[in-house]
Amino acid sequence: MSQSNTEKCEPNLTPLLDLVLQLVMFFMLVTNFVMEQTSAEITLPSANAAKSLDKGANEIIFLNINAKGQVLLTGDEPLDNPVQVEGYLKRLAAIEMKKTGKDKPLGTLILRIDEKTPFEKSYPIMRACRQANYTKVELRAIRGED
Repeated sequence: MSQSNTEKCEPNLTPLLDLVLQLVMFFMLVTNFVMEQTSAEITLPSANAAKSLDKGANEIIFLNINAKGQVLLTGDEPLDNPVQVEGYLKRLAAIEMKKTGKDKPLGTLILRIDEKTPFEKSYPIMRACRQANYTKVELRAIRGED
């Protein structure tokens, strides 16, 4: 008669737990970086047909524009005029084009313009975005009452 081994085989769950912990930390960091680009000072206008972000967008760049028409950047001084905005966006586009090897930036610019900003202050910023060769420019609004 042969003797059978009566020891139980238990799986080692340590690598699985490590992987789950690393994924949780990664998503927490990514979410935190996206939230740093938005400014709580900006009061968005309401719109009837507001839609969520496109999931297929490559790189998303947020430009927060306050009621004075200044572009707020994280950790930097605000950009006061469209020439500064155009220079900033051209530098970002050059970095992106170098990474992707394309002749135009593929990223999406999202303009978060305060509802109290006059059109005379926001239009030159939109034109500066176009001058920097960004073709995907979106305006953000919150969903209003239908």
